[in-house]
Order: sequence, then C-alpha cells, then structure tokens
Amino acid sequence: MVSCLKLFLLNSDLPLDTGLENEKTPKIILAEMLGDMIWEDLSECLIKNCLVYSIPTNSSKLQQYEEIIQSTEEFENALKEMRFLKGDTTDLLKYAHNINSHFANKKCQDVIVAARNLMTSEIHNTVKITPDSKISVPDLPTPDEDNKLQVQKISVTQYNEMVNLQPENTLDRHSFSLPTCRVSESVKKLMELAYQTLLEATTSSDQCAVQLFYSVRNIFHLFHDVVPTYHKENLQKLPQLAAIHHNNCMYIAHHLLTLGHQFRLRLAPILCDGTTTFVDLVPGFRRLGTECFLAQMRAQKAELMERLSSARNFSNMDDEENYSAASKAIRQVLHQLKRLGIVWQDVLPVNIYCKAMGTLLNTAISEIIGRITALEDISTEDGDRLYSLCKTVMDEGPQVFAPLSEESKNKKYQEEVPVYVPKWMPFKELMMMLQASLQEIGDRWADGKGPLAAAFSSSEVKALIRALFQNTERRAAALAKIK
Repeated sequence: MVSCLKLFLLNSDLPLDTGLENEKTPKIILAEMLGDMIWEDLSECLIKNCLVYSIPTNSSKLQQYEEIIQSTEEFENALKEMRFLKGDTTDLLKYAHNINSHFANKKCQDVIVAARNLMTSEIHNTVKITPDSKISVPDLPTPDEDNKLQVQKISVTQYNEMVNLQPENTLDRHSFSLPTCRVSESVKKLMELAYQTLLEATTSSDQCAVQLFYSVRNIFHLFHDVVPTYHKENLQKLPQLAAIHHNNCMYIAHHLLTLGHQFRLRLAPILCDGTTTFVDLVPGFRRLGTECFLAQMRAQKAELMERLSSARNFSNMDDEENYSAASKAIRQVLHQLKRLGIVWQDVLPVNIYCKAMGTLLNTAISEIIGRITALEDISTEDGDRLYSLCKTVMDEGPQVFAPLSEESKNKKYQEEVPVYVPKWMPFKELMMMLQASLQEIGDRWADGKGPLAAAFSSSEVKALIRALFQNTERRAAALAKIK
C-alpha cells in the first residue's frame, strides 16, 4: 500500500517536498494535502478492516502481536517520510499499542454474544448431572500461595499424628453435591464458558482480568433478564420445561457458591481483595428457579380443582349421572398426575419430585375429603359408591410416585406416600368410616386417642355419623362418646 501511494505521488505534477531553494513561495505539497484530506477516513478504514481482525482471541497469542505493532510502526514511518503524515500523527500505532484493552473488549464482547446465544437456544435438550459431575475445564495453574498452604497442611498433619482430632463420624463426600437431575445442555455450556473465561483471566493483564471477571458476572445478570422473558410462554405452558428451568437455576446457583473462591488466588491482585465472589448472586438464582416452578405448581393445582369441580360435590351418588361425573373427575385427576409424573420423571431431583407430586395429590385428596365431610346425608348406596371412588384414588395414587426411570427402584417412594401426602392417613380413616359400624367408629375414636381422632376433629366425626346413620338411640350414644 505504501509503495503504491508513493508511486502515485512521484508521478504527480506536484512535488512531494517543500519549496525549492530558488523559489520564494513554497509549492503545495500533494502528500500533505492528501494526508489532511483522507488520513482520518483511511486510518479508520485500516483499523476497522485490518487491525480489528488481527486482535487475538486468546491471551496466549498476545505476545505474537508484537509483529503487528512493528509492522504498523514501519507503515506509519514510511508515510511520514513521504510527508503524507505529520510527525505527531500516530492513530494506527496508538491503536496497536493499546492491544490489551482491545483484546479485553473483543473477548468480553465475544463472551456476552456466546452467552446470549446459549440462553436463547432450546431448553429441552438436556444432560444428566450427578453428584460426581464436573465442569470440563483444564486444571488451574498453581499460584505461589499454594506453597504456603502446603506448609500449613504438613504442620497440621504432623500435629494430627500426635493428637487425633478427627471426628468419629464424617460427612458423606456428596453431602454438598447437587442431587442427580437433568439440566439444559446450553446451561451446562454456559457454565463452562464462565469457567473458561475466568481461566483466561488468570493469564491476562490486570486490566483485561478485571474486564473478563465482570463480563462473567454480566453473563449471570443477563441470564436473569433474557431467559425468563425469551422462554416465558413455554415456561408457563410446559411443566417439563418449568422443571428443567428450575434445575438450571439451581445448577448455576450451586456453582456460584464456589466459583469465585476457586479463582481467588489466581486473578490479578486488584481482584484479590474480596471482590472476586459470585455468592451474592446465589439467592437471586434460587428465587428465579423456585418462582417459576411454584407458578407451574399453582397452574397444576388450579387444573386439579377445575377437574374436581365437575364431580357434583360427590352428592347423591345413587344417581347414575352424578356417579358417572364424579368417577370421570377422579379419573381425570389421576391421569393428570400420572402425566406430570412422566414428564418430571428422571428430570427433577428425587426429593423435589416427591414433594411436588405429594403436594398435588394432597391437594386433590383434601378437596375430596372436604366435599364428602360436608355432605349432610349419605345413604348406604352413596357410602358404597363413595368408598369405591376413594379406593380408586387409594390404589392408583401411589403410582404417581415414580421419580426414576427404573420401575423397580420406585417401590420405595410409593411405599412412603404418607410422608409426602399429609392427608393420606385421614383419607384412609374417611374410607373406613364410609364402611364401618357405629361400634367400629367408636373404637377408632378411642376417647380421642385413636387414629380417627388424629385425622378428624370431634365435630367432623359427629357430622359424618349424622350423615351416615339414622337418628336412633345407638347413634345418640355413639355421638355422646365423641368428645
């Protein structure tokens, strides 16, 4: 480029140099005139179309950039010799010398763009996370401070040999691990991007390290703004995606607890004063995941209540239409719960799965109990049919507790239904009352100390007795014992 420009100026009618010795008035210098006219645009063009693309993408290649700086300096010097540039003009060289800043800006921009692309990708593509899962990044370089830590470890070990201070009972190695669940593949890549960026910061200049560190923090701030908005409709409509999003937030929060600590001794000194932390972001991510999943739970509860509203209050079950409507409502409730169990199976952590399914089944059972105990008259046929409906729930309800894909491993959770469904035992007592005699009801009440007393209040038991039995002396005697 320099040679072409020089050839053009030499072949021009106007001289490159200032006025000749024999001339009193200096001639116009074409090189200076062109420089004044086009250098600003030309330098901007060279920066945007050449130097910008020469900025390395990895800090390990920054040393190689010295060649670019040297070439840029030679280029400017050549233009100055041609009088195309004035002595104080160094736009290109200033840009080239400021490579650390440009590298940091470019790297941070690339990181944010990559992060946003991951956040707007599909949520349903998942990977399984286990307590032994780790982020796949290279080992961190050993800082000088580790030598001090080694000395401390040696001294502590020697001391423990003399006095055994180890506790008899130790925590399991997975005590603080994330439970087995599924998270979005994109979120796993997002965390890998955060680790890789911080790893890059450990080998960068102080200025670059600071920018990269805060770019990682910006990734997580961006997640708060982008994901709930971009995926809003799907998170509301699809229970599986709501569960995955819940896991994603808990997965990120889990890593944020220790992310800053892992890099604390390896970043620039300016960042080693306690500011290298992400712990302050943890409550926000936990809240983000919890709120989304609770919103889905509220939607599922509302759907269950809507289905049960068509059961005609479980009254007059001797009427075929009423019994058919109630039976259909029960079947729809069980179908909804089983469908949820399938989409959440092997996705949610086992404890969250069981709590969620237990809460929803408990909602349905509470509504059924409330409707039946509110009845003022229950004939023998009504009682038999109500018992049949309740038995369907009792038989099939435990089947919704299937958090694992291996059916044989779900038996344990199906046997623990009373742990997750508080109204399960009262439900069983209600079924008993629908088929029991006055004597049996009295025995289970046991002067307020029996299982029936633990499930219902005295007023509720009396109301059921009045609805189930005719007004006789035996009923009056039984009511008198319920106190």
